Amino acid sequence: MTRKSLVKGAAILAAAGLANRFLGAVSRIALPTLIGDEGVGLYQMAYPVYGVFLVVSTAGIPVAVSKLVAEQTARNNPAGALKILKVATAILFLTGTFFSAALALGAGPIARYVARDARAALAIVAVSPAVLILSVTSAFRGYFQGLQNMGPSALSQVSEQVVRVSTMIGLAWLLLPRGVEFSAAGANLGAVLGGAAGFLVLLVAYFRLQHVPGSWRVTWSQVRAVFAQTGRGRGADAEWSEGLRDSENYMRSTLALTRRIFDLSLPVVLAAAIMPLMQFLDIAIVPMRLAAAGFSPDEITRLFGRLTGMAQPLMYFPTLVTAAVAASAVPAISEALARRDRGTLSGRAQEAIRLGFLFALPSAVGLFIFAREFSIMLRWPAEVEVPLRALAFGTVFLALQQISSGILQGLGAVKVPVRNLAKGAVAKLVVSFVLTGMPAYGIRGAALGTVAAFAVAGLLNVATLVRMLGLSLDVMNTVVKPAVGVVAMALVARATYGGVYGATGSNSLGSLAAIGVAVAVYGLVLLITGVVGRHELEVFPGGGRITRVLERLKLLRH
Repeated sequence: MTRKSLVKGAAILAAAGLANRFLGAVSRIALPTLIGDEGVGLYQMAYPVYGVFLVVSTAGIPVAVSKLVAEQTARNNPAGALKILKVATAILFLTGTFFSAALALGAGPIARYVARDARAALAIVAVSPAVLILSVTSAFRGYFQGLQNMGPSALSQVSEQVVRVSTMIGLAWLLLPRGVEFSAAGANLGAVLGGAAGFLVLLVAYFRLQHVPGSWRVTWSQVRAVFAQTGRGRGADAEWSEGLRDSENYMRSTLALTRRIFDLSLPVVLAAAIMPLMQFLDIAIVPMRLAAAGFSPDEITRLFGRLTGMAQPLMYFPTLVTAAVAASAVPAISEALARRDRGTLSGRAQEAIRLGFLFALPSAVGLFIFAREFSIMLRWPAEVEVPLRALAFGTVFLALQQISSGILQGLGAVKVPVRNLAKGAVAKLVVSFVLTGMPAYGIRGAALGTVAAFAVAGLLNVATLVRMLGLSLDVMNTVVKPAVGVVAMALVARATYGGVYGATGSNSLGSLAAIGVAVAVYGLVLLITGVVGRHELEVFPGGGRITRVLERLKLLRH
């Protein structure tokens, strides 16, 4: 996997994430209009419960699959990679069946005693098959990501979302005459149909893999031979055993492979569990400490809503890119590790961190300097700028934490991100408790606690990478030149906003114009300074033509 492939993989997943965010926004607008707040309430009572069951069912196994498949790719053992997919699929089929059945059978008690509305049971039953479907689907997504081919995974995600949103709205409309509980159940059934569509896309990609010419054959040339062995008795298993003898001894049997998968996946689950714990800390600490600072109950509720329901989602928005970089980093690092290529290993780690920083830094500065304008544009209270400004630079640390965790997972050090994120949670507890109780800080103290959590976790991860890899970042191209671009971006964007707002009196037009100009200026500086070059541009559709135009304009350095 080349530098270009790492960028391409991240770009593909980020584009899929952006499309899914857009489709999700469509559903959040259309569904309340169609079934009203009562129907949305029943829908939302089922969906978080389904989400918890799905997380427990998949148990971090897709990350383990991605890493292990990449290792077998590096060892030129396609039979081993297929064995990993089979074992992971079997595990996820069993866990998916169990938790899907548990969700359906427990729908009544969950609706009555957890959701406090018996009508939610129908919606919970409707969504329960999605746990099984998406559990098995996640094994195939991990497999393709391990092959360093992000296209099928991204196409599957977009197909799933398209079908989910369209069927959600269609079924909610068709069933509305039967009652709001049936309409909410129809909306939740969209998750089942969407998951089936996404799984179908991956199955088609899986079976076409042996026939498609081009890059798949070049990067995974032996897969066709292995697919031909499928169903021929012990041939594939014999090839797997032979491959193991030639590579490593730690996966001599299916049982050993199963243990290996769980060794890698369980820490990922624990790390995922810390995030809800951090949200629980906000609920437990922030209102209490705001009360100690002298705020009234109504003020506390408003401040908490501005922090958790408005400012934090904006801080998390850039993660659609940084999470894609982290997902691409896992197989890239695993492959280099399996080849024992220390130079490539360090280079890919640096490239992943650089990509995340290039995106997170301008996002943080944009959120900081336009906090008030963005809040007003989104029809939020202008006071949201207070927690948003405090959270803004948490975007950089969040990106660092995500990407460094992906690198460490690729290295097999899966417990390190868990420990460091737990330390970050402790830092959040301390900072939030102390600062939120001070009237001078108030809700800003809670926001700074979140920043402290990701700063501690991200910096500790990087310190571990420095020790493990002797990692040394290219400060000039990773920090200095992007910082110059951010300064130029901020100055021009503020001037653009002032000009457009003065001419039109529209905050929204001014903000949108500032965003467009900011992207153009920042990108131009990165091109001129050579931070972004041919290998980044050519991964995008039409990138070759763009590259030639920029070279003629002398804006692209070699």
